[in-house]
Amino acid sequence: MKYKNLPVYEQKDRILEMLEHNQVIVVESPTGSGKTTQLPVILHEAGYSRSGMIGVTQPRRIAALSVSEFISKQLKEPMPGLVGYKMRFEDKTSNDTKIKIMTDGILLQELKLDPWLSKYSVILVDEAHERSLNIDFILGLLKRIITERKDFKVIISSATINTDLFSMYFDGCPVIKIDAITYPVTLIFDPPAVKASTDTQEAETALMDKIASIVGRILSEGRSGAILVFLPGERAIKDCIERLSKEPWYRKLFILPLYGRLSKEEQERVFKSPPFGKKKIVISTNIAETSITINDIAAVIDSGLAKLNFYNPFTFTSSLDETLISKASCNQRRGRAGRTQEGVCYRLYTRKDFETRQLYTLEEIYRTDLSEVVMRMAELGILDFENFDFISPPGKKGIIGAIDTLNMLDALESDRSLSSIGKMMCLFPLAPRQSRIIVEAITRYPDLVEEVLIAAAFLSARSPVIFPEGEEIEARKAHALFNEPLGDFASFLKVFRMYSQALDKERFCKIHYLDDRVMAEIANIKEQLELIVSDMGVPILSGGKMEHYLTAIAKGMIQFVCSAQGRDSYRSLTTEKIFIHPGSCMYKEKEQFIVAGEIVRTSRMYAMSVSPLSKKIIEEVAPALLKRKDKRSKKEKDEHRTEQKEEKKKPEEESVLIEGSRYLIKKIKGKKHLILPWKEFKLTAEALRKKYSEENQNGALEQLKGLRGKIEINKSELLSGEKMALILNVVNNFNIEQIEKTEDEKRFDKNKNYFIEEDLESLVNSLNLLFRTTIAKKTTKQLGFITLFCDGTGHFWFKTSRGFHTALHESLVSLQSLIDLAGENFNEDQKIIVRNIYGKMNKMI
Repeated sequence: MKYKNLPVYEQKDRILEMLEHNQVIVVESPTGSGKTTQLPVILHEAGYSRSGMIGVTQPRRIAALSVSEFISKQLKEPMPGLVGYKMRFEDKTSNDTKIKIMTDGILLQELKLDPWLSKYSVILVDEAHERSLNIDFILGLLKRIITERKDFKVIISSATINTDLFSMYFDGCPVIKIDAITYPVTLIFDPPAVKASTDTQEAETALMDKIASIVGRILSEGRSGAILVFLPGERAIKDCIERLSKEPWYRKLFILPLYGRLSKEEQERVFKSPPFGKKKIVISTNIAETSITINDIAAVIDSGLAKLNFYNPFTFTSSLDETLISKASCNQRRGRAGRTQEGVCYRLYTRKDFETRQLYTLEEIYRTDLSEVVMRMAELGILDFENFDFISPPGKKGIIGAIDTLNMLDALESDRSLSSIGKMMCLFPLAPRQSRIIVEAITRYPDLVEEVLIAAAFLSARSPVIFPEGEEIEARKAHALFNEPLGDFASFLKVFRMYSQALDKERFCKIHYLDDRVMAEIANIKEQLELIVSDMGVPILSGGKMEHYLTAIAKGMIQFVCSAQGRDSYRSLTTEKIFIHPGSCMYKEKEQFIVAGEIVRTSRMYAMSVSPLSKKIIEEVAPALLKRKDKRSKKEKDEHRTEQKEEKKKPEEESVLIEGSRYLIKKIKGKKHLILPWKEFKLTAEALRKKYSEENQNGALEQLKGLRGKIEINKSELLSGEKMALILNVVNNFNIEQIEKTEDEKRFDKNKNYFIEEDLESLVNSLNLLFRTTIAKKTTKQLGFITLFCDGTGHFWFKTSRGFHTALHESLVSLQSLIDLAGENFNEDQKIIVRNIYGKMNKMI
């Protein structure tokens, strides 16, 4: 490859001239100009490495690794040597390293030991347009450094997204624009029949059908070049591959998935040329927007969707939400085509939809947990958290939420400086909650340090359990081996010890349906944490009481300590209606108190990685939870009485107009409910579905926010009191017409009992009754959903549940029990039936 022909070299002299006369410059260019790999080389050849290291930050581990390897090969230098890289728990640098590629988190760690970065002559912040929380924090710290070190240089490297903001932040520093050769890209707006989404089965099916249709069209037109499809997440990518496999031309495709969980080797396959006679198609998350350049792309299919994490600083819970991407991201995706030839971009949304989108993606600082950044600020002696000079100030709510978190973890003194516990927490490159459990073990339970390090390693990595397509039943059986009475945190220890003792670790992972790369990462994290603890002079001991182990976990995860609330839900100190996630080995259990590794909102608020806690532990760790248990506050009682009075005072009825139909609003138990006659609402729901494909869904449903409803069918009620968002979701995904006097109804016998040994075939054949609707309670004419129940011993029966979530929860528990008890006895046809139903229910979670 002729590196000097890359577009960045056209501006080489200007870049060096501007950097000589300015402490900060912004380099703006589209992906593929060579700025990431060549700017460090240009700086090295210009002599900047003689007075200090050239530091390059990358937002992703995979990028840090690939960039360092590329530069070392280009310079024909071994690594580590002149070129090296460093990321969390992995250091490939030496005393000779002059060009250091690192993740942005590593630079933050180095700043606490060397606040003025005295070892560096220049820092290049790459992919700055991504505006991650770490990038924003780094920019603020670099701005402080340049006021103290006049010899220090900073380069902000960005794609063509809002670079003027960086210039203004650094007092009008120059912006150098690098133009890359591009070819015309034809835009085609071609939305699916239902607005693009993977939130409902109907919408996802329409989306996948549209993608298959476009791919078929491209193949029939004989277009040269590869295809790049953008989808919001890993599951959608796998569903898309499965959908394409049903087409007659599937064998003509060379399909390559691309998402964050893939290994470096798997990700690098996207750069390969396809076998002769095949069309290369890369199906990717937003990782291919700017971070990875695939040169042979000629056609882009853009769903217009991405998944973003949102954090609630009041409830300390997070959610990974599917969102519409910004205009800037839409244009970045379009730009992936036309790099080497004329291209085409199919947008699976309307032009009107595009025009209503936000200009830029909401910065991470507004939607993430700030506790780690605030703790690092305190470590650096920056105590005026609210007034730190962020490029985009996060606002007081996020800062207050972070301070509350750190106070609950005993990390701050009253003057906001770090406490002795906080100082120890900062020694670990982990989130504050995870480092707190280690500190608790070190200070109070030294005979459990090893166990707690294992738990911290699991919490800081992705889940290692996998469910390969078509092997879900086998995977569940394999994972059941690790189940422990004391829950997931006890299971972590069992999994790790069995893995550590296995002579053939890859085979062990394959047999037990574990991701071998994730398990290797967990082992590496644990080893690195042991080194940190050993450097503190603390021995790595194990074998202490499990009660003490769970106490240490609860101390760090105090925000996720919960007490039972109702039949199957829990409440924490800050939020209610939390349910144990089906992926937990505690899913079928009902404990008085639990601790979770995380609480995430999807279709419900779910506790992930769950273990039971004794009342004794609660009294020590979260006594306030006991005071709240089974009590309604005076304020709540007063509000309830006020609502009852208001109901009596206001007999008049409100109404709302939806798609030309007017629906009454009645107050039931103090909450507004929409009354939805089925025949009318069925048409309204259909109109809304069509509208989703034409304009922004949020605008169409804005008037329904905060409302609950109930569907009336033949003088019966369904989904009474549920939120309108859930009602629409159920209506969009299920046939909720009552079952008629047909063979199906005859098979739905509430008095029939199924036993695995005698009735397995009959039971499996009856599973298609699940979620059909029928009378739940004749005296009140309540409709409900047909639900599968079990007693855990091989005895199953069908029954009607009024609530959709109850039906989903009970059916999922029962289906998991069926898989655990009878999985080996299923024939191939039965496996397919169970897999399909199990997969569909999991997607509804």
